[in-house]
Amino acid sequence: MLQLERVNVHYGATRVLWDVSMSVGAGEMVAVMGPNGSGKSTVLKAAMGLKKPSSGVVSLNGEELQAKPATVRPQRGMSIVLERRRLFPRMSVEENIMLGAYVRKAAEARETYDWVLEILPEIKPHLQATAGRLSGGQQQMVAIARGLMADPKILLMDEPFLGLSPAMVKTVLAIMKTINERGVAILFNEQNAKLSFAVSHRGYLLESGRVVLSGSGEEMLEHPEVKRVYLGVREAAA
Repeated sequence: MLQLERVNVHYGATRVLWDVSMSVGAGEMVAVMGPNGSGKSTVLKAAMGLKKPSSGVVSLNGEELQAKPATVRPQRGMSIVLERRRLFPRMSVEENIMLGAYVRKAAEARETYDWVLEILPEIKPHLQATAGRLSGGQQQMVAIARGLMADPKILLMDEPFLGLSPAMVKTVLAIMKTINERGVAILFNEQNAKLSFAVSHRGYLLESGRVVLSGSGEEMLEHPEVKRVYLGVREAAA
């Protein structure tokens, strides 16, 4: 489905991604994990077209997209939930959600809207409220709903748990699992290794803009380096 091949990204003269290659298959949930400044968000921006790669290939279902604008992605089945939600605070919750359907026909959007509210019933009572009045967790649900309104086959989620309480993290994680079970592939980034890899089919570990490790979620959790550096677990001496 989504394929990044030897992608390099620069911000001015500074290179932030170095020959990054990764993929997301149909129906997969894939985590990109790494410390602050490792390039996690830049990977998603490059995939979505929000940051043009300096070189390399970004393809979706075999179609190369790296030279095409971000506006093409929703038409091809890709959507993104931005870091820190990025809602329009003075617009209503419903208006924010419907912005995600700008590439859809009205009848199709209404059908998707009903499906989205089925998945996210917690936001139903707040549809006419202004988005800025909602809690951080509620705003994250609205941002997810907006991303789903494009009816994506793959949803990118940039730091979906950032700034949320532990209880709300569990809620958002349950929503992500439901979305994935409905057939939508998910690529998300996170700093918490245990949380990331425990729920993912596969995962990638980024350090200083390079992929240093990849494997199934279980393999990543059991890798000695992940245990030592990110989980604080030291292997017993033989």
